[in-house]
Amino acid sequence: MASTRIDESEGRTEATRRRRFVSAPSEVTQNQTSSSGESIPAGQEEQDQEPEQGPLMSRRAAIGGVGMGAAALVCFVLGMGSGGPAGVSRETADEVFALQDEIRDVQITEETLPESKDADRGLVTAQTSADQIAKLQNQYRILTGDIAAAGGKIDQGAVQRIQRGLIPYFAPSVDQSALTPWYLLASDKDAPKGTGLAMSFDSGFRWVAQRPYLVSENSTVMVTWLAVQTHAPKGQEPAVLAWSRAEYDLVRKTFINLETGTTTTGQALRQEVKA
Repeated sequence: MASTRIDESEGRTEATRRRRFVSAPSEVTQNQTSSSGESIPAGQEEQDQEPEQGPLMSRRAAIGGVGMGAAALVCFVLGMGSGGPAGVSRETADEVFALQDEIRDVQITEETLPESKDADRGLVTAQTSADQIAKLQNQYRILTGDIAAAGGKIDQGAVQRIQRGLIPYFAPSVDQSALTPWYLLASDKDAPKGTGLAMSFDSGFRWVAQRPYLVSENSTVMVTWLAVQTHAPKGQEPAVLAWSRAEYDLVRKTFINLETGTTTTGQALRQEVKA
């Protein structure tokens, strides 16, 4: 399926520099590679390559240390260059001005960093919302048999019941049509329905929210969901069939900039849904 992106333009520009602040490492992996070697999704690797960090406060302390180091260098350069009545040389003065600019940049950056407790609270909130969205998307799976029997047509009434639960988690800029099923597996049309409840449906895949661990300078958290096989062939790792991702806005407490897509494996196994 072609990737779809719904952009949030309010107060955002492409030129915005984004620094990320890392929570303590977790046993939950962020490696987004399917069993066939497909990278899921593009851009998630940047998060995986982030070196392990301590608590969020360590980044603030480190930046503060850079500022103090730059200030010490200013004093050192001035001390080295003030050996006579003529004062510092032109070259020394240029070094001092450059270092003073660096100190100002560090001070501005330090002011934009979230406090450790606020960033941790934001990550927990983003994770909680992401888990609820995964549960709601998983409810769509039970509709697969009816959709297949109807030649790909979907019961809009059934979709809207689930969709109403998803809408509050997303900003108004995210089109409601993007909150229909992100992925359905064709083989689920023959899956036992159990008691008829979504939680008892024996689907061949499930949506899982990956743990977010980065807070951007503009107070957003990138969250990724993966559609993972639940009944992988013997001897094979479960394949990733589809993915979705969005930014959680810590100020407005909603998701923005939603993208969805499928892997090559997932595309071959998906249930076609007609508009």
